[in-house]
Amino acid sequence: MALISGITELDRVLGGGFLEGTICAIVGPPGSGTDVFAKQFASVGEEKSFYFSTNDSAGEVFGSIKRFGWNTDTTIVDIGDKYHDTVLMRRLEVTKYRQEGLKVKDVHDHEETTYRPFNFLTYLTNEIFKIAPPFRIIVDSLDFFIDNYGVEEVLSTLRTLRAYTKKNRGLLLVTLTKGVFDSRVQNSIDALMDTLIELERERIGKKFENNLIVSKVKNFPERSKIMQYSVGGSGIVLMD
Repeated sequence: MALISGITELDRVLGGGFLEGTICAIVGPPGSGTDVFAKQFASVGEEKSFYFSTNDSAGEVFGSIKRFGWNTDTTIVDIGDKYHDTVLMRRLEVTKYRQEGLKVKDVHDHEETTYRPFNFLTYLTNEIFKIAPPFRIIVDSLDFFIDNYGVEEVLSTLRTLRAYTKKNRGLLLVTLTKGVFDSRVQNSIDALMDTLIELERERIGKKFENNLIVSKVKNFPERSKIMQYSVGGSGIVLMD
């Protein structure tokens, strides 16, 4: 069974949509529309939809989906807000202590007795494990987790989530900013994906040319294709 992407022409190329039980990545540079793709995908289908956001607040995600006129019946988990409350506020507290004249050792001793690190990768895994099938899950984006935990821990978590997704015949879609991490990181993540879609954005004169590249569909290499796309009031649209 295939899960529709929300982009009709892309579904046709993929043979009806993304295969259930798979993990997929949408990769592109800033401004290419990876976030739009993620929200568009979250808003279609009959499965339960869960959107884990690391950049936008829940209100921003909801507002963006509503602005495009898409279905807003998706559960939004605001990881960025939780990061602010559990990590950034602690750093502000430490800075305050230092400004008040506490020595570095005193600040460190205070942290040892009052702070226990919050692991967002573990949190992500636990939250996803609570989701009963059928489901479509979006993680926007992996950048946050790689920045905080490194590629090896992220890959380990993705393998676990991939197994859960396969067993429950759901679909996990992640986004990643292209060009931020070195090629080793990018290649390691690409290799783990069942489906890989790249968004390219090139400036030509006073206009941008956008290409959507289906660069990998596991077991279906013939489905690889390059298509032009635009981002407008109805989201991402592939052009003939």
